[in-house]
Amino acid sequence: MKVVHVIDALGVGGGAEHSLATLLPELRERGVESSVVCLRPREGGLQAALTAAGVEVTVLPGRPGPRQVRALRRIVRERRPDLVHATLLPACLTARFACPGLGVPLLNSLVNTTYDPVRVRLAGLSPTRVRAWRVIDGLTARHLVDHLHVLSEAVRAEAVGVLGVDRARTTLIPRGRSASDLGRAGATRRTSVRQALGVADEEPLVVNVARQDLQKGQDVLLRAWPRVLAAHPRATLLLVGREGAASARLRDEARTLDASVRMLGHRDDAVDLVAAADLFAFPSLYEGLGCAVIEAMALETPVVASDAPALIELLEGGDLGVVVPRGDAEALGDALVALLADPGRRAGLAARARTVFLDRYELAAVADLTVTLYQELAARG
Repeated sequence: MKVVHVIDALGVGGGAEHSLATLLPELRERGVESSVVCLRPREGGLQAALTAAGVEVTVLPGRPGPRQVRALRRIVRERRPDLVHATLLPACLTARFACPGLGVPLLNSLVNTTYDPVRVRLAGLSPTRVRAWRVIDGLTARHLVDHLHVLSEAVRAEAVGVLGVDRARTTLIPRGRSASDLGRAGATRRTSVRQALGVADEEPLVVNVARQDLQKGQDVLLRAWPRVLAAHPRATLLLVGREGAASARLRDEARTLDASVRMLGHRDDAVDLVAAADLFAFPSLYEGLGCAVIEAMALETPVVASDAPALIELLEGGDLGVVVPRGDAEALGDALVALLADPGRRAGLAARARTVFLDRYELAAVADLTVTLYQELAARG
């Protein structure tokens, strides 16, 4: 089976990009020959890694628009794949306009709650512009896409309720991560990482891994941090993730705190930092799923997250982690303080989360579900 994947770009990578890069080798093992088409170039990062691994990566000319639609249409016609699979809204729209009449099924991955009111407010979009995007997105999703892959029930609810998509034309498959690649936490790993950081084993360590963006709520976490220090004066907070729109603001806020807060930027060893942490804090204001939380679950690092719908779903309403109101720094701080003081509860949350990870989010199982969906769509023609 041949599949052309379309995505906005491949650089250091966010959740969607990283998930695609980790999924492709699994698809290859299952007989899927993949090539990737990007709307924008990125030097190094995932694009270079995929190319080095033998995956054909093509960057469309120009900017998103008619020229890229024509270029993608030529690629699909020449490669004659069994399926086109697009991820992220610009790539999805480009594929929707490029594929009609080619006789190739089009699958779109919806990976976020695009029209979440919090997201719209943070983006500063006018109601008129949001309505226009919603109309275009809905019409093309209903009439130019064969099937929609959604990451969570929260995303599916938006596709059905906002875009007007028939629920029967959606399939929920979460993102997956490899337990063997992530490894286990363990005392040796924990001690080694903490020694490199200069953090003693007995000192509380809280880690957040996310792009530096208002969506991710690191500003809420920084406002919550003084409450943590008041109860745990030797605690350390690590903010891990590539720079984004909120970087300058976060640096300014971090300067008002003491050296207990470290902004580390992008780290290739982010999973090691999570494995060494006592808690993983994830106060995102909206998410389609929350892949960083899945990694923390795999590593048995207890999670404190916001009550964004997808995160409530992922943490099963609080059974697999602590959930606090979005944007509420006091509630977040209190939850961190309480959980740091309760090792028994931390252990229980971590064990339950690990069990659910192995059952639902292991990469091999996700790859199996993905290939099954590909085969069903290809068989329909």
